[in-house]
Amino acid sequence: MNLLSTYDRFSQVQPAEGALASFRQAGYDYALKKGLPTRKDEEWHYTSVKVLGEVNFMPSAFNPVEPSHETMTEIRKHLNADFCNVVFFNGVLNKTLSDELPAGFTLRELSEYPTHFDDAFDALNSAYLSKPFVAALAKETSVEKPVNFIFFTSVEGGPALMVHPRISLDIGARSSVRILESHYGNAGVSYFVNSVLDLHVGESAKVSYVRVQADSDNAINIGRTRLRIEKNANVESLAFATGAGLSRHSLEVSLKGEGSSTEVLGVYAVRGSQHVDNTTLIDHQVGECNTNQLYKGILDGESRAAFTGKVLIQKGAQKANSAQLNNNLLLSKKAEADSRPALEIYADDVKAAHGSTVGQLDEEELFYMLSRAIPKKKAIHMMSYGYLAEVIEKISNDDIQKWLKRHLDEVFSQLSTGSR
Repeated sequence: MNLLSTYDRFSQVQPAEGALASFRQAGYDYALKKGLPTRKDEEWHYTSVKVLGEVNFMPSAFNPVEPSHETMTEIRKHLNADFCNVVFFNGVLNKTLSDELPAGFTLRELSEYPTHFDDAFDALNSAYLSKPFVAALAKETSVEKPVNFIFFTSVEGGPALMVHPRISLDIGARSSVRILESHYGNAGVSYFVNSVLDLHVGESAKVSYVRVQADSDNAINIGRTRLRIEKNANVESLAFATGAGLSRHSLEVSLKGEGSSTEVLGVYAVRGSQHVDNTTLIDHQVGECNTNQLYKGILDGESRAAFTGKVLIQKGAQKANSAQLNNNLLLSKKAEADSRPALEIYADDVKAAHGSTVGQLDEEELFYMLSRAIPKKKAIHMMSYGYLAEVIEKISNDDIQKWLKRHLDEVFSQLSTGSR
């Protein structure tokens, strides 16, 4: 695997001891043996990552630089005064740009590591770990401001970079917090982000989790999120993707306690030759849990979207309730969307449904707007914007809604909608 060719040098530049060293080596061994997935692998049937073998991505540790004045200015554009911003530059925590964490929130280095890997990218992340973190919120603590973990990547004139951020979040019982994981980078440069985020939601806690992927169009973003949800916890999650030339987000939701409820949302807007992939697994390990999944996307130009969603209701998970829906709106005849929702049920007293749609704008609705003297391009933008905004508005925090709509505005200003 070409991506592993720099592992030995990385181990010398960023030496590790004890559990971290063992975890790195285990990741290297697994990734080397497994290799990158190909389209022959069922889970990667619609997405090719062969480009990762065509570019010599270097670990950011080989060229540890501080952000330039221009980059600092760019990063500040992504800071929101209504959020608590925690900034990582090329995978390294930047204390200058970061705010203090709210009371009850702590940040420390990760000291305990998983014993298995979900795939080669999970293993690759561990092989190149530098300083992984654990953020923990004490039990019975309510955080008013959303906490935004920002990962900004910039080559700063050096070679194409790869960064492998890993962060674990532990939310205490009966606590309440809103978390964002945001990915950005300097425009026009090539880089590879391979992230892992583990979120454990304690009993009766209430959590909003939003992943924003707005990387440079030249970037590759592979991300994995694992949610573990305990008894009576309430979680809403949203995967929001508008950036990167190639992106894939794998989301695993494990319902581990009865009475838990989860809203699983997704929004993507792609154009040009962008490719976005969302892969989800909703695992009902116990009964009497509710999940509702809705992913919506719009595609312009020659872009492509892939969705693979699986709902697993395990044996004994009686009275589970799960719904799954993926809808795609094509703004161009050259755009393509592939969708594979699936149910796997091993209990007999459940409610489960799934579905998907791929279509174009309603011609009658479009004609109605044109008859009201609304220009065609504006009418298409209005209709497709409302199509996605419906999902964003399911997030319960107004500040997060406004922030996501600002990102959506930027994308819509770049849509052509001229090839319908």
